[in-house]
Amino acid sequence: MRKILSLLLIFITFTAAFAGGVNENIVNNTISMPLKESSGERSISEILYSLSNVYALLDRYYLYDIDNEEMAENLISAMIASLGDKYSYYVKAEDMSDYEEQYTGEYVGIGTYVAKMNPIYADINDPLTWMLQIVSPFPGGPAERAGLRANDLISAINGESVFTLNATEASRLLRGKEGEALTLDVYRDGTEFELTLMPEHVITPNLAYDVIYDDIGYLHLYMFNESSYESAEKALSDMINQGINSLIIDLRNNGGGTVDTCEKITDMFLSEGAIVTVRFKEDSGIEDSTYYADRNTMLDSDVPIVILVNGGTASASEIMTAALKDNNRATVIGSQTFGKGIIQSVIPYNGGFLCFTDANYYTPNGDSIHEVGIKPDIIIEERNYSEEELKSYEEFLSTDKINSFIEENPVYSIENVERFADLNANSGVPRDLLSLLLRNEYYYRMDYDERPVVLVDYDEVLKEAITFLGKEL
Repeated sequence: MRKILSLLLIFITFTAAFAGGVNENIVNNTISMPLKESSGERSISEILYSLSNVYALLDRYYLYDIDNEEMAENLISAMIASLGDKYSYYVKAEDMSDYEEQYTGEYVGIGTYVAKMNPIYADINDPLTWMLQIVSPFPGGPAERAGLRANDLISAINGESVFTLNATEASRLLRGKEGEALTLDVYRDGTEFELTLMPEHVITPNLAYDVIYDDIGYLHLYMFNESSYESAEKALSDMINQGINSLIIDLRNNGGGTVDTCEKITDMFLSEGAIVTVRFKEDSGIEDSTYYADRNTMLDSDVPIVILVNGGTASASEIMTAALKDNNRATVIGSQTFGKGIIQSVIPYNGGFLCFTDANYYTPNGDSIHEVGIKPDIIIEERNYSEEELKSYEEFLSTDKINSFIEENPVYSIENVERFADLNANSGVPRDLLSLLLRNEYYYRMDYDERPVVLVDYDEVLKEAITFLGKEL
């Protein structure tokens, strides 16, 4: 505390050169305050004692009124930020409506789940420490349609750097406003490019399902929330009644959700075996738990299951993937998953909530997939593009060629997609990306209720799954 006091006095003296002098009464009274000397690492009680002394000083001498509530909110935010964990954060009461809209119902935005380190840990030479990271683009949102991917990083939004922003501030800026374009500076695999997107109403359903090729069930789980289990139960029951002989579970760009819901849905497909083991801090007083399949098995064990994954398959969706894979209940096809092997608790506080990491989870085989991910049984890597191709892509999206073509050719067909690719063959954009961009735009211009659940065209991972299950394309 002597060192702290010395620094305080130095600061006051330095300020006096500009402010006209030092108030000796304040300095003398500060010296007489019962400040405790520190030796080594301090206990939490000593730290709180120190903070109370700082507050007493400010309360007595600070010229203006102090907003105690604002101070308390900022202290809590700083406390959570000091953990250095991008998955731990504090959502203030005033931000609750913005936060909840992203996970329930419908909201205006570009449709992404994101994460960001607190700016106090920002290192300009390490993009992961200060850029906004896309965990997964939401199916159907403007971000996915424009080709943004899991693990893409955003360094600036409409020219404003995210370097000094916390996760809540950056997320709010990223949402934008309906009808006002958002220009993003995107960083991918060492290459930077710019994308302009238009925020719109994004619907956040739990899942979609259909029966394809006469007897293959297709279940696309978008997220795991409180109502996902009931929705999945109804969907699976309906497909079973239609006589499915195999099932594809699409977990691509599923950013996770509640672990309890994930466990219950996973249990639908397992008659026995471990689902996940959760391990807490040793001194937490909470015992480690292993969850086993023991209820509500709905699908016969001889019905083949394929799971589709990619870099946006994260957290709870990785729990489900690993459980079915390790128990030899499913074949996994796609690319390496995101790698989030930790769990957070959400505690209501003062109208908002605290979210903090409190456990690791381990797969049935005893593996931690944190920052590693899950390797598929059949690997189909996501297409990587060169710096020149990405620059061409950036320039192409700034044109009106997609809109113009669809206005002249309003009906989706493979022939129209191929013709579009031919017309723009000299754009520098790879043909597969041109085809995918146009196909997606056709799809998302349809009324929501009229959109087909499954689009096989230009989806190599889904095609592989269908072939794996014995169908000819």
